[in-house]
Amino acid sequence: MAPDTKETLSGVGERLDHLLLQLMDDLETLKEKREQLNSLIEKGWFFLSQSRYSMGNKFVSSLQYKQDMVPSICVQTSTSEDGVTMFQVEKIESEQRKSVKRADAREVKTIGAVDQVVRHRGQKVTTEIPKHPKVEVNEKQKSQPSNDPLRWFGVLVPQSLRQAQSTYCQGIQLAAEVASLQNSINENRKQYQALLTDKHQLQSQAFSA
Repeated sequence: MAPDTKETLSGVGERLDHLLLQLMDDLETLKEKREQLNSLIEKGWFFLSQSRYSMGNKFVSSLQYKQDMVPSICVQTSTSEDGVTMFQVEKIESEQRKSVKRADAREVKTIGAVDQVVRHRGQKVTTEIPKHPKVEVNEKQKSQPSNDPLRWFGVLVPQSLRQAQSTYCQGIQLAAEVASLQNSINENRKQYQALLTDKHQLQSQAFSA
């Protein structure tokens, strides 16, 4: 067996051992996170059941969803140095503020009566628009939509509904972590299979030499 072949086999073996240990750690972490995610989903359903019991089924359902719903979070994707797609959950409060500003910009201010007095003088037609003082709209009177989905179900909602919201928010964050970890595991498995194939080829070349 040539010295360079020994060194190559040794390097491939070390990389295989490193990947194998990394895979075992990632699989254990993935199992724990999946169990946590399942637990959060079960708690969320339990809190929703308590809310429906106290408020009624008709008051905690999709019938209370707003037609102009605005998302409060978004999922961003990025690629790591190893080419693995990662997921991050981010709040989009700035976009919400922009949407509120756009909604306020579309509001028309009241400028008094717009009655026009038209007088016919022969073939000439003149239009006179009486001048009226502008009526400014009080900023406090502008109705700003609430971004909190809990307000869709009323002002005073039970504590169980708030707990359900908090539980599902944690679940969304955890789901992104699970998806990112799953992609990392799949990539490490591909690398492990490729290195294992290279090791078998190197061993066959060493024995045939």
